[in-house]
Amino acid sequence: MKKYLSLLKYPFLLSFVTLMVFPPKNASAATIQLQNGTATLTQPFGGSPFSPDEAVDGNFNRSDTPGSLNGWAISPGPTGIATSQIAVWETATDVAAGQLDISMHFLFDFHLLGRFRFSVTTDDRSTFADGLDNNGDVTANWSVLENPLISGPGGMTFQTLADNSILAGGTTAFTGVYNLSYSTALNNITGLRLEVLEDPSLPTNGPGLNLTNGNFVLTELTLDSTPDPNPVPEPMGILGTLVAASFGLVIKNKRRGEVRH
Repeated sequence: MKKYLSLLKYPFLLSFVTLMVFPPKNASAATIQLQNGTATLTQPFGGSPFSPDEAVDGNFNRSDTPGSLNGWAISPGPTGIATSQIAVWETATDVAAGQLDISMHFLFDFHLLGRFRFSVTTDDRSTFADGLDNNGDVTANWSVLENPLISGPGGMTFQTLADNSILAGGTTAFTGVYNLSYSTALNNITGLRLEVLEDPSLPTNGPGLNLTNGNFVLTELTLDSTPDPNPVPEPMGILGTLVAASFGLVIKNKRRGEVRH
């Protein structure tokens, strides 16, 4: 140690010092509130609109519970067939890079989703999600979430397709919950997008698993985030610069009379 401390007697230049900031290690999961639900289409009948806001209001009652019409659904009418649609939500707070856990609760009989895909954005919240239930602004710079881990009701199967959408199969459950886990390096996430997609393997081409019209009822959607405990550090600012006549660390070797840079 004495040998290295002796180097301080010789001139050197400290060109700059950068502060690196890391989130705390072993960060625990936090529930992220979703808000300002917006959709391309919302089911207009059945007592009241089944809007995307109904899917993030914390109400886990069945959609046919008296006084509790609940969840997002997309049947265009009593005799209509459901088609591909989009819903988006803002996150109430910015979400850090790491693990995203999504739970989808389907509590109305045989109205589960057949094919779907999730994406996230870091766009300013004022530029998307205008709160409309129909023809809403769902446009943003979306990054599709990839390589999900997914589990669901017994007897059902889930396949991740080439476009990172998820296709359900097997025996359709009466009701149930889909649990998905993604890893993302994207930081400061401000929004979540759910695309519900048609597929020829589904009843009436889907997107839902209802045999009559391909509809679904997403009773409740929840998002939890666990920040990455070992993120790539980001420079947060330069603390200072010391100026000297030459650049680099200068150490004089007394025995050889050399100057090393």
